Amino acid sequence: MRYFDKIDGLRFVAIVFVLIEHFADKIGQKITAGYFGVDLFFVISGFLITNILINSKHPFLKSYKNFVGRRTLRIFPIYYLFLAFLWAIGYEPCRDNILYLATYTFNYAWAYQHVPMSSITHCWSLAVEEQFYLFWPILVLALRRWPLALKLTTIAIIAVCFFQLSTQYFQSFYECNFVGLFPRAGSLCLGALGAMLHQNKTLMEDFFKNILLEWVVLAVLVTCLLIESEIKYTILPFCSLFLVLKSANADFSIGVINRFLTNRKVLHVGGISYGIYLFHLPLGVFITTRFVSPLWYSIDFESLGAFCFLNDALWVVALPVYALLSIGLAALSSRFIEKPILSLKDRFFK
Repeated sequence: MRYFDKIDGLRFVAIVFVLIEHFADKIGQKITAGYFGVDLFFVISGFLITNILINSKHPFLKSYKNFVGRRTLRIFPIYYLFLAFLWAIGYEPCRDNILYLATYTFNYAWAYQHVPMSSITHCWSLAVEEQFYLFWPILVLALRRWPLALKLTTIAIIAVCFFQLSTQYFQSFYECNFVGLFPRAGSLCLGALGAMLHQNKTLMEDFFKNILLEWVVLAVLVTCLLIESEIKYTILPFCSLFLVLKSANADFSIGVINRFLTNRKVLHVGGISYGIYLFHLPLGVFITTRFVSPLWYSIDFESLGAFCFLNDALWVVALPVYALLSIGLAALSSRFIEKPILSLKDRFFK
């Protein structure tokens, strides 16, 4: 499959928003950083896996086997090593929820059993993606010869999911409205719809060269990040879809965006964003609770007079330091664990 370099750039953007949410929460909560970051990951994932499935020329069973095999080698090894490490060091939230974590059902345990917040809370989004991977390949491979039926089915899923996300109409899903496969599959399916449009060249080339449209989408994106209205939960995924389709089909007319998304270091960080996402929160919580908090909160900020505002400025140091440590750990994981395992993909599941 063709490599979309700028989509790795978008992965960088997504992981930065997640890091802001967790390590600079006072800013992150004001701009819906975590929601947008994870949702952008969902749209990207839906786009890429659907692109792979549609391009597969093999019969149904072989295509499904290859897809599942390659996804397994990409996601499972480092995830289960991560869980094994947390279990081995006796991390209580991991041990208490190991069955849900190991079976990728932690999102429902968190929603319905009210599992307390911890450094493994972010695993809910990994559960959503894995649950999506169970049924989506079957649907795409079954309907790939009937593209109109596939598109209509995808649009129907998107409509129902976004209706629920915006209105919370189905009360039985209220507890998992933001962490369940339904309705969060809406963003994954929106990315999938983008892959179908991309494959069939449904969108005209002029659409992607319109600089005014780029500015409008960016303005809408910034507005949605700042407002409190629940309508943003429906609009943000469409902004993400535009960014993904633009990245896959053309250069950005706004030069600084294009240069940023193709920067070598940005692409590298985007390429290891899965590891960064997996490791960042446990790493940050451990360093904060063991070392930073005892030292920081021993300072008498009231005695600093005009500089007492520094009491709330820990994130200024924590965000870049924790981000760099997470990137470093993910880079080591990628080089010494993930890449050797990924080299087996073409050997067993070409």
